[in-house]
Amino acid sequence: MSRFIDRRQFITELSLSAVALGLAPRIARATRRGDIKLAGQPQNVVVLGGGLAGLAAAFELKKAGHNVTVLEARKFPGGRVQTIRDFAAGQYAEAGASVFPQSHVFTYGYATDFGLPLRPAFRAGVDSMANIRGNQFRISSTGPTNIPFQVTSSERAAGVFGLISLYLGSYMNEVGNPRKPNWPPPDLSAIDAVSLKHLLLDLGASDGAIDIIAASQLGLLGFGLDSFSAMEGVVTEAIGSDPIFYEIVDGNDQLASALKRKVKKQFWKSSVVTRIEHNDSGVTVTYTNSGGIQTISADRVVCTLPFPVLKDIEVFPAFPEDKQLAINELKLTPVTRTYLQFRTRVWEQAGLSGYGLSDLPIQNTYSPTLTQLGKPGILTSYTGGQRALDLGVMSESDRQSYVLRKMGNLFSGLDNQYTGGTSQIWHEDPWARGGFTYFEPGQMATLLPIAQRPEGRIHFAGEHTSAWHGWMNGALESGNRAAEEVNNAGSVATLVVGGDQFPKGEMT
Repeated sequence: MSRFIDRRQFITELSLSAVALGLAPRIARATRRGDIKLAGQPQNVVVLGGGLAGLAAAFELKKAGHNVTVLEARKFPGGRVQTIRDFAAGQYAEAGASVFPQSHVFTYGYATDFGLPLRPAFRAGVDSMANIRGNQFRISSTGPTNIPFQVTSSERAAGVFGLISLYLGSYMNEVGNPRKPNWPPPDLSAIDAVSLKHLLLDLGASDGAIDIIAASQLGLLGFGLDSFSAMEGVVTEAIGSDPIFYEIVDGNDQLASALKRKVKKQFWKSSVVTRIEHNDSGVTVTYTNSGGIQTISADRVVCTLPFPVLKDIEVFPAFPEDKQLAINELKLTPVTRTYLQFRTRVWEQAGLSGYGLSDLPIQNTYSPTLTQLGKPGILTSYTGGQRALDLGVMSESDRQSYVLRKMGNLFSGLDNQYTGGTSQIWHEDPWARGGFTYFEPGQMATLLPIAQRPEGRIHFAGEHTSAWHGWMNGALESGNRAAEEVNNAGSVATLVVGGDQFPKGEMT
């Protein structure tokens, strides 16, 4: 029997599953970027986490007239937006988020507001490489690519980079802009019940096509195409389907630094949250810094901590059962990135960008120096899921040697040009515990609205609470949403912390 079924029939059947899931309310989003007008009296707000979400919330609340304090465990701002500068010739690479389209209005808007120089993050006329099912082949940037294993005629005509659109294009069109009212549409919520691999199989995708899609960036999510919701896969593609992506010249950490400068005196570094106590009149946060155990109380809190971090923090009284379920169940993808620098860019000399799709242990590759000056160049292995865990347990030298060998299955002439490198292992970072959120089947339509729901005087932000999760835009959008929530809540109790002032923190 053919695996292909009528799409409308498939949606009808899935709708029954969606009803069974008892779908939560619509996913919330910020109505605008900034421009918050003070509602009532200024409130005293503590922001937990100094990544982009926390910085955006603090910046917008301060600008509106509220009093803010940011508690950040690291010694620097940005969270998972970090730029690695430990390379020769002044070259750099992003440890986390790297590019963004103009349609990501929060990222693009803040970057342009702060006058940060942008440039397109691509170069025309260069090809990519693939190594899938033991077949190494070149993917042309200008014409058709011969796929050297069995796929259907329509898949072959679509080409390597057209397969996602072939099977998911109609769903992606239905997604539209997550800023629309009543988002997501019912059809999209229905496919949350199954994995992306399940959806592809039922839509008639061949095994070969699924292997290609699994070798693409979608394969970086979770632990493979059968581990995350089909809705998750469609949304991920839809919000990142623009033809042109941009990067901030000289590093994305400049965006975090620009936001931090706006709240500099309110940014307390090396402040590790250990307890949150809340009631009808306020919130008290216990944290540690170089001075020992400290407390700070405020009218409201904006919590941007990743849920794997938050679930180890004592909260009293405990959150409602459904919120705690979201905190316990939502996961971050393990991510290991390995960066190798070379004396010369031998891949560019061969007309290649450095981008590679593979089912090898190194998964995807790309070159962060594609748009940078200088003779040397960097290739990065970008892995998620089990591959990331496997690479992460290796020593740094063993990992670099292993990645260098495996990169030889995509690019020639690397060995005698290699000079050194470094790694970023996000699941081992104690303040992140993963690279980005992914939603298992049945979670996105149900747990995401719960994850972003305020609990009394505690509001939630971070990429894990946004439709744009996994992107800088998601962090920034969620920070704006939380700032709106706090502002709209109006004036409440006066701040009292052992007197009439905040305790001293480690300000920068």
